[in-house]
Amino acid sequence: MKSQKKTLKFFLWNTLCVILLSCIINSIIWIALHGIPIIGLPKIESVKSVTIVYNATQKIEIIDNENIALLIKSANLLNYKIKGKMEGSPIISITYHMKNGNDINIEANNTTMWWHGKPHTIKEKNVFVDIIQGLFFE
Repeated sequence: MKSQKKTLKFFLWNTLCVILLSCIINSIIWIALHGIPIIGLPKIESVKSVTIVYNATQKIEIIDNENIALLIKSANLLNYKIKGKMEGSPIISITYHMKNGNDINIEANNTTMWWHGKPHTIKEKNVFVDIIQGLFFE
């Protein structure tokens, strides 16, 4: 009886170690391929309006829920690398005006994005700026 408990405990411990190791390796590979996702984007129902500034000259205020949802989902394209060369200044600035009075700001150019004031190199270059430019400024 004691031998069976010992064998079961050994099997469960080894299974747990294999599962944890697999999860860690899988996460590392996913981040290496896709980049680190932005954490802390607002929920659609919490946003009152969104202001988009393009090249510091064109400004649009968005208040309809469909375009607000589109802007929140498009920010998910800004996965970033752990290390990389940060360059340039922002081309697009998106400010989410929350219903509670707070503002959340994200800025980007073709290679770098600024989240909470810190620059990060974008994993998929040009995609975010091209999409926002095509949807709202052409």
